[in-house]
Amino acid sequence: MPAFPFPITGKHFVGILPQDLSALGFDPAQRIVPAWFGFRTTVAEVPETCPVDITARSQFKLFVNGQSLLFGPCRSRKEIAYYDTIDLAPYLVAGENRILMQVFSYPENPADRVQQGPNHVYGDNGGPAVCVDGTIGDKDPGAPENWCVWLDSGMTFNNDQVFLMGAMENKDLRTANPLWGDDWSGLLPCTHVQPMTYDPFGCRHGKIFEKRPIPLLYRKDFEIPGWEQTTVAAHSSTSFVLDAGQLTTAYFRIGFAGGRDAKVRLTYAESYFKKDENGRPYKGVRDDTTGYIDGIHDEVVVAGDGCYEPFRFRTFRFIQVDVETAEEPLTIQPMTCTETAYPLHNVKKPAFTDPKKEKLYDVALRTLQLCAHDTYEDCPYYEQLMYAGDTRLEILFTYAATDDLELPRQAIRLFASSQQPNGFTQARFPSREDQIIPAFSLYFVMMLEDYLLETGDVDFIRPFIPVAERVVETFLAKRLPDGLLAPQGYWDYFDWTQEWAAGHFTNTPTAVLDGESALQNLFFVYGTQALIRILPQFGRTSLAEYYTEECAKIMEKVKELCYDPAKGLFKEGPRTDEYAQHTQIYAVLTGTVTGEEAVRIMQQVLEDPSLIQCSFVQKYYLFRAAEKVGLYDKTESLWDAWQEFIDLHCTTFPETPFDPRSDCHAWSSLPLFEFAKHQENI
Repeated sequence: MPAFPFPITGKHFVGILPQDLSALGFDPAQRIVPAWFGFRTTVAEVPETCPVDITARSQFKLFVNGQSLLFGPCRSRKEIAYYDTIDLAPYLVAGENRILMQVFSYPENPADRVQQGPNHVYGDNGGPAVCVDGTIGDKDPGAPENWCVWLDSGMTFNNDQVFLMGAMENKDLRTANPLWGDDWSGLLPCTHVQPMTYDPFGCRHGKIFEKRPIPLLYRKDFEIPGWEQTTVAAHSSTSFVLDAGQLTTAYFRIGFAGGRDAKVRLTYAESYFKKDENGRPYKGVRDDTTGYIDGIHDEVVVAGDGCYEPFRFRTFRFIQVDVETAEEPLTIQPMTCTETAYPLHNVKKPAFTDPKKEKLYDVALRTLQLCAHDTYEDCPYYEQLMYAGDTRLEILFTYAATDDLELPRQAIRLFASSQQPNGFTQARFPSREDQIIPAFSLYFVMMLEDYLLETGDVDFIRPFIPVAERVVETFLAKRLPDGLLAPQGYWDYFDWTQEWAAGHFTNTPTAVLDGESALQNLFFVYGTQALIRILPQFGRTSLAEYYTEECAKIMEKVKELCYDPAKGLFKEGPRTDEYAQHTQIYAVLTGTVTGEEAVRIMQQVLEDPSLIQCSFVQKYYLFRAAEKVGLYDKTESLWDAWQEFIDLHCTTFPETPFDPRSDCHAWSSLPLFEFAKHQENI
């Protein structure tokens, strides 16, 4: 039997032990610990290649000889540490080379939410640590004795949007980082803090190191138009707004000359705001400078000559810079920013004859691009979380516009691995907080069929079929005596509608609150039918037949209990007189109604404004239902909702057609799919 504990081999973390961090006033179990790791090595001759594997706990930014190169690691499950592989050769020089890693570690159960960090990053009470595996010059980057650490006491955090996207920064640049200088004496030493081993009894210790499963994010430098050097006199204040020209996800940088002790506040916004007659904020023309800027912010105290760049990318079109100087004048110096996102390459753009539709397509593409980083995201400004309902559409739009399969595969893998003991996959994942939206588990099932239709790759999908089967069985287990499925007892969200929002702040359909929901039942059938169509490819023909029978029973019960012959429409539930586009759409898509009846219902859906209307997230399904009954040409006027945002000078498409919270939400990128599928209409 091998020795236990096992010797340190392979990839491993180096850092400071948690108890030592606590003794220094940085409790990694309670608070975010901002740290810098430094490694110096001598390179006699720059090699042609110098590949290294690199990761850190919890998030890191890599600098080589002063140049910012990489942010990581890739989002993952809690137990996995993805490592990036990067070739350092282009950034090395003959002689001494300096490799710095800025690292934030997030606690598992913080003292308060300000200390939580991003919701998509799992906490680890072990504190900041780095892992670099490779050969760089004359020193081994895997040896703890070759690293030193500086703990950044000048970095604190404010509570602006912390629950959704992580703490925003209060950075005091007067707390100088010695790793940017030459004297590294007196810095804290490193030690081995977490090797990944299995003991003789098969128990794992530490995180599992795995290679990043998707390409690195692209990095593209740009300058903010019209940004000119500005000097602010001592003991004075000023405010100005920068306009990047379009929404972006980027590392913002700002330079300073002089101005010690000045305070600078950076407010990032997607739009200017105005207030209505009741004092409520709203977005109108996005670049209407008669409005005002509001949003998340970082705050900086200036030390003198230098610059500031937030640790994580920020989402913005506009940045308001508020300056308050002290004893010295401060000169604000423009700097280049770096946009970053997942490398989606638009290789399937159709040929357009209608310039307005081409504009819709281009804005939709930009929206999808900015909602894709290490995972798909609902929006880059707020949550930055991968939700299954959003992701199913984002994957379809990716297939329509690009040749990329890696990000869709990663989404499928992650959602499959999120399945809970209750049978549902998580609504958003990775996420520090478990969330269940039952319908979103069915979107995961749809992703499997979508991938098979796109690729025919049965072997990739095979391991996920049992996950989908359990989702279906979980729904079927809650059958009521009347034959319909009961509400599942979680958040039964389907769409952001004005009517459902008025009834309940979570936008839960009224029928769900009253009992059985026709929409919920038909949506279950719709998702299960996706599984039924692919099960025979995996030798499960008899199971497909069984699910077909069960779906038929539910459809019959929906017709019996929810169809209103006087209106010729389906009510939202047996005990409500509410009518929505959604339920009619899924009645058509599932085959609950067919033939002339389906055509008539879809005509009402397209023409009757009294029905509860679909917002952007459900428009894809409306288009599919219209297409199914031969009324696709009647959808042309629906593009007016997207055109309105072009007229408001949006550079990405918002979350909803009314009062949008987010200005960049890729479930709204429907033009990518429709214009590729129906090129005769563009």
